[in-house]
Amino acid sequence: MGLPIEADLAEFYAVIDSEDRVSVRSAVEAAQAQGGRINRRFKLIGGPAAGQWARLTALATPEALEGALTDLPGEGSRMDHWRDSEQRFRHAFDQTPTTAVQGYDRQRRVIYWNAASEALYGWSRFEAMGRQLEDLIIPPPMRDAVVALHTAWVERDEAIPAAELELLHKDGHAVPVFSSHVMLRNGWGDPEMYCIDVDLRAQRQAAVEGRQREQQLRLISQASRVGWWEWHAETDSLSWSAELGQCFGHPEAGQIQRQALLQALPLESRRQLEGIWQRLNQGMGALDAELRHHGPGGERHFLLHVEAADPEKGQSRTGTLMDITESKDAASRIDRLVHFDPVTGLPNRLLMRERLEEAIARAANMGVKVLVGCLGLDQFRLVNESFGMAAGDTLLNGCAERLRNRLRGQDLVVRLNGDQFGVVLEGVRDAEEAETLGSMLLGLFRQPFSLGDQEHFLGASLGLTLYPEDGEGAEGLMQHAETALHRAKEYGRGLHQFFRAEMNERSLERVQLLNHLRRAMPQRELSLHLQPQVRLSDRTVLGAEALLRWNSAALGPVGPDRFIPLAEETGLIEPIGDWVLAQCCELLQDWQAQGHSRLRLAANLSGRQFRNAELVLRLARELERCGVPGSALEVEVTESVLLEREGRTREMLFALKDLGVSLAIDDFGTGYSSLSYLRRFPVDVLKVDRSFIHDLGQGADHDALVRAIAGMAHALKLTVVAEGVETAEQAAFLTALGCEVGQGWLFGRPVAPAEFKQRYLTPAGGSL
Repeated sequence: MGLPIEADLAEFYAVIDSEDRVSVRSAVEAAQAQGGRINRRFKLIGGPAAGQWARLTALATPEALEGALTDLPGEGSRMDHWRDSEQRFRHAFDQTPTTAVQGYDRQRRVIYWNAASEALYGWSRFEAMGRQLEDLIIPPPMRDAVVALHTAWVERDEAIPAAELELLHKDGHAVPVFSSHVMLRNGWGDPEMYCIDVDLRAQRQAAVEGRQREQQLRLISQASRVGWWEWHAETDSLSWSAELGQCFGHPEAGQIQRQALLQALPLESRRQLEGIWQRLNQGMGALDAELRHHGPGGERHFLLHVEAADPEKGQSRTGTLMDITESKDAASRIDRLVHFDPVTGLPNRLLMRERLEEAIARAANMGVKVLVGCLGLDQFRLVNESFGMAAGDTLLNGCAERLRNRLRGQDLVVRLNGDQFGVVLEGVRDAEEAETLGSMLLGLFRQPFSLGDQEHFLGASLGLTLYPEDGEGAEGLMQHAETALHRAKEYGRGLHQFFRAEMNERSLERVQLLNHLRRAMPQRELSLHLQPQVRLSDRTVLGAEALLRWNSAALGPVGPDRFIPLAEETGLIEPIGDWVLAQCCELLQDWQAQGHSRLRLAANLSGRQFRNAELVLRLARELERCGVPGSALEVEVTESVLLEREGRTREMLFALKDLGVSLAIDDFGTGYSSLSYLRRFPVDVLKVDRSFIHDLGQGADHDALVRAIAGMAHALKLTVVAEGVETAEQAAFLTALGCEVGQGWLFGRPVAPAEFKQRYLTPAGGSL
C-alpha cells in the first residue's frame, strides 16, 4: 500500500478507491462504536499495489480494532466486473426518484442508500452508511421483530414477506411505505439484503381525502335531501341511494322494477313520471322537472334531474331527486312577508301596486273607473303611547275587519304603514258614486271600537283619487291619494278630500321648503327675535319671549306658520329646538354679564322635544355651560303636550323644576283646558291666547272667559300672561282683572337680540 509501519486512518483511507472508501470507513466507525467484525473488500488506488483488490477482516474490542489486510491476487478482473455490475445496479436505482432502495450487510449495516431513500427518510447517504437498520428507520416496538426476521433469512433462508409498514423519518414522524425485500450474494458470497420501499403518503392522503369527500357528500345529501338514482335499460329496473329512499319512506338504498315503482305511487305522481318517461324515450337529453307527491306525511315537492344519455351506457339514465318542500314553504312564507302586513294580515303597499295595475287594465277594457283611497287614523299615536303597542295592534285589526266586511269581494283593502290603510274599489261609474263611497268609508269609524272593557273612538281622514281622471299609473294614483289625505288632515281631520291638481303643486312646494329647511341650520339662516314681556301695572320689562325666524337665502323670509309645522312633522324641530335653547342660554349669559340678572327669557318647547328623554340632560348641560341659573329660563308648552302620556309628562316637568326652570302653558284656553291637570302639574304661568285678548270689550262672553281664566290662575297662585295686547284699552281691562304680565305689539314687536338689548335693557331697568 506504500504506507509506513504506523499511519493515521486518514492515510489508510486515502489509498482506497473512492467507490469503496465510504463503505470501509462506515464499517470501521460502526465497529468502533458498536463492536463486531469487519469484512470488507476494496480496490487500492495508491502504493505499489495500486489497481489491485484487498480484503480487510477485523474484530473490534473496547480498546482497539485488530485485523488483517489480505492481498487478493487474481481477483482483479472478476471484482472489476462485479463492480461494474453493481454500479449499473445502483445507478438504475439512483435514477428512480419514487422508489427508495437500501442495502444492508449480514450485520444489517447500510451498504447502499439511494437518493429516494434520502428524500423519504430524511437521512443523507453519508449519515446512513454503516449504521444499522434498526437504529435508522425501524420504530422501537418493531426492532426486535425486524432483527429476528433478518437473522432467520440470513441463517435459515426464511424470506421476509412484502407488507405495508409504518417506518420512521429522521425527525420522528411515521412514514407509510409498501416494503419488499431481496436477498442477494455479493462477489464473495456474503448475503446482502436490499429493501425496496414505495412511498404511500400520497395514497394514504388521497384515501383520507376520499373518505372525507365521501362523508361530506353524504352529509350534503342528507342536509339537502338529495338522492341519486339510476335506470338500468337492460332490466328496466331502478336503483336508488338511501337519501332518495328516505324521501319516500325507505331508510335504505334499494332496487325495484320501474313498472312496480309506478304502480306503487299515487295516480298524480304516476302520471307525472309517465309523461317524463315518454319524453326521455323520444331522445330528450338532460331534463329538469318539478314533481308533487302525496304521501302519508302530506304533499311534498321534488326537483327531478335527468342526466343526458351516456353513449357507453346505452339507453340507461342516471340522475338526482331533491326534496324542495321546505324551500317551497320558505318561498311561500317569504312571499307572504313581502306582500302582506304581519299585524293585520292585509296586503301591503307592494301588493296594492300590483293589484291596482291589474284593476286599471280591467277598467280600461270595461270603460269604468277605479277609486283609490288612502285612509289615515287620527291621533292613533296617542293609543300606542297611552295603552301600549298590543292595544294599538288590536285596534288596527278591528279597523281592518270593518273595512274588509264592508267592501265588496273584488275590492281591495291594504295596510300602507303604521296608521294608514289603502283601498282600491273597482267598477265605479262616476264621481257621484265615488263621493258616496268616500262617505261610507269614513262612516265606518263613527262607531267606537271595543278594547277589553273599554270603548275607543278612532277618527279617520280620507284622501281619494280616480282613474282615469287623476292618472293612468298605479304609483301615481297611490301618491295622489296620499296627497289628498294630507290635505284632508290639514282641513281639520275627520274629512275626505278628492285629489286636485293644485295639491301636487302644494306638495312640491312642501318638498322644496323641506329641502331648504334641512340646510337652514348649517347655512346659519335661523335666528331668534325677542318680544318684550312687561308688568302691566308699571310697564316694567320683565323679560322676553324668544321667537324663531327663518330668512332663507333662496326663498327669503319664511313665516313660522309655514316652516314650524313642517319641522314638527319631519322631526327637524328637535335639532332646531336644541339650538334655540342653546341660544337662549347664551343670551341670558350676556344679559347677566350686563347686570340684568332679574330678566327672564321664555322659549317654546315642541311636543317632539318634550317626548325626548334627553331633554332635561341637554338643558342642564347648556345652563352649566353658560353659567346661567335655571330660574332665568321659562319653557312654554301647549295643553296638548301635557295631556300626552301623563305619567311620563309629570316626570319630565318635575325634572325641569329641579333645574329651577319655570313652566308656562302656552295658548291656554284653546285646547283641552282642565283645572285638574293644572293642579297635578307644577305649572307657574298661564299664557292666555291672543284670540281671547283680541275680542276683549266686544262682548260679555269674551270678557267673562278672560275673567274666569284670570280668577282660576290667581286661585292656583299662577302668573297670568296676556298675549297679543295691541291697544291701551285691552291693557287697561287686563290690569283691572289683575292680569300681571302683557305681551304684544302695544309694548313692542319681535326684534333681533342686539336691537332688543339697545331698546329695552337700559341701565335703569327698562320700562315702557
